[in-house]
Amino acid sequence: MKDENSITVYDIADEAGVSVSTVSRVLNNSAPVKEKTRARVIKVMDKYNFQPNALARSLSKKRTKTIGFILPDITNPFFSEVYVKAERAALDLGYSIFLSNTMNDSEVESIYLKTLVEKQVDGIIFMGGRANETRTDAAFAEEMKVIMKKTPIVMINGEMEGVDCYRVKTDEADGFRKGLNYLLSLGHKEIALVGGIKGITSTDIKLDIFSQYVESAQIETKEEWIIESGYSIEGGYEALKQLLSLADLPTAIIAINDFIAIGVVKAAKEMGLQIPQEVSIIGFDNIYLTTIVLPAITTISHNYQELAAKAVNIIDGINNNQVYEKEHFFDSELIIRESSIGLMKME
Repeated sequence: MKDENSITVYDIADEAGVSVSTVSRVLNNSAPVKEKTRARVIKVMDKYNFQPNALARSLSKKRTKTIGFILPDITNPFFSEVYVKAERAALDLGYSIFLSNTMNDSEVESIYLKTLVEKQVDGIIFMGGRANETRTDAAFAEEMKVIMKKTPIVMINGEMEGVDCYRVKTDEADGFRKGLNYLLSLGHKEIALVGGIKGITSTDIKLDIFSQYVESAQIETKEEWIIESGYSIEGGYEALKQLLSLADLPTAIIAINDFIAIGVVKAAKEMGLQIPQEVSIIGFDNIYLTTIVLPAITTISHNYQELAAKAVNIIDGINNNQVYEKEHFFDSELIIRESSIGLMKME
C-alpha cells in the first residue's frame, strides 16, 4: 500500500473490496450503504488516517464551504465583534472564513472582491467602505453587480443604490431615538451631538433623527454643539475641547459612536470636567472598551450575534436553494451605565 499521505479513494476502495462509488457514498453520506460495508470502508480510512480532498469534493458539489468577509478595519472593536460572531456561526455550519481587511481603501476592496470570487467562495459578507456611503459611486455599484452575478453578497449595516444584494441591519434610527429619549427622561434638553462624517450612512441617519427632535422642540441645541469630528477617540477628544471653548455648555452629549464617547471622557478628565456630574454622555455600539473606561459609558448596543448569524445563514441558505427577503432589521438595546445621570442630580 502507498504512503498514507498519498492514499486515494481508489486505494480505499481496493482494500475494502468495494467500488469507488461506494466509498464516495460513505464519504458524502449521499446514498444508503449497508452498515457492514460502511463499517469496513471506515475501518480502512481510519487505518490510513484518510482525509479526503475537500476541494475535490466541493467542486463536485460546486461549493467550497468558504465565505469571504470584507471589512474596513479589524482593529475597530465594532467590526471585529461582528466578524468573530460570524466566524463562530460559520464554523458551526461547516464553513471557513477568509478575512479581508481593506484598511479603509476602496482599491483594496476591489482587489479583495476579485480575489474572493476567484477563490470561489460561497458568498461574501461586506461591511463598511463603499457600503456605508450615502451617495453610491456608480462605478462601485456596477462592480458589485458584476460580482453578484457569480457570488451572493450580504451587506451588514450598509447598502448601495442600485445594488439589490441581501442586507442585514441594526435599526440605528430607533437606537438613536432610544438614546435621546433616555436623556430626555433624565431631564436633559440641552444636548450636543458629536462625531461622524456627513455622507456616511450611519452618521446621516443619526443627524436626521437629531434634527427631528430639534424641529419638534423636544431638545434644544446650538449649531456649534453639533460637531463633525469623525469616528476616532482623538475625534471625541478634540470635540470636547471645542465645546469647552464655548461660553455655554450642553448638559448632555450624544456621540456618534463609542470611540467618540471615550475620547470625550478622556478629554474631560484632563480638563477637570466631571462626567456625569457636569455633563452626561451616551455612546453608540457597545464596544467592550465602554466597560473599561471610568466612568463606564452608557451606550446603544447592536445585536451582534443576530446580525452576524443572519448574514452567514443567508449565504448558507442561498447555497441550499432557500429563499430569503432582501432586507432584515434587528433591534438595538440601551445599555445604562455610569456616564449619564438625571439633570436634578447634576445641580
